[in-house]
Amino acid sequence: MIVTTSGRSTGHLVTRAKKIADKYDLFYKERNGVSVETMKIMFQDDIVVVGKDRLYISPQNQSEPLFFHPSLAIIRAKRILKGEHDPFITSSQLRKGKSVLDCTLGLGADSIIASLIVGTCGSVTALEGNPLLFLLTTEGLATFLSGNKEIDQAIRSVETVHTDYYSYLKQADSDSFDIVYFDPMFRTTVHTSTSMQQIREQAIKSDLTTEILKEAKRVAKERVILKDHWKSERFRELGFKQLKRKNSVFHYGIIELGD
Repeated sequence: MIVTTSGRSTGHLVTRAKKIADKYDLFYKERNGVSVETMKIMFQDDIVVVGKDRLYISPQNQSEPLFFHPSLAIIRAKRILKGEHDPFITSSQLRKGKSVLDCTLGLGADSIIASLIVGTCGSVTALEGNPLLFLLTTEGLATFLSGNKEIDQAIRSVETVHTDYYSYLKQADSDSFDIVYFDPMFRTTVHTSTSMQQIREQAIKSDLTTEILKEAKRVAKERVILKDHWKSERFRELGFKQLKRKNSVFHYGIIELGD
């Protein structure tokens, strides 16, 4: 990836762009009035654009830019704070003080919700194997403002790690997290918004295997959770108890561990 600034750059933007380039070990290039599309052709790479209000990434293989936004997580978080039901929290049995390993960060929606529930005495570690999504979401989590202090604290508390989940699980200590969570790519096609289709194109498409699940069960103290399409064979193939939800495209699966 190449880091640059928006068209109307300032000294402050240049400094911030260079810091981001250093942080992720990327190259910084002056914009010099060149369009982002031209830069993609020149460098044959994804372009990270640091603007005044937000950062975005223009992938080399996509015409539309990618912006960070936690999708419906903010709406869900506000409902939770009002005492309303959230199926992810119910299925995972999350409580204050728990530790969560989210193996599929993406744009961080479920990590944010988990962080809100476990609070400052708990922890959420989120893994992302795609370098583009890792940078986009890590920077987004560090700067996004929801307008609610409690939600913003939850957003900032998510710890992101750039790695694939199998590598991370193999080196993790046994029983090092209360809950291990997977939200892999659906095998079944789901019609979603254009922005989510763009994210799907960038996501790591490795499947959840019995070997990966074996490591997940070793690392988790309490349970392993899977979110997948309601028609998915993964629930049966991998031994998850499928928690069926009427009128929902996705279901949660659970494997209980411990005594």
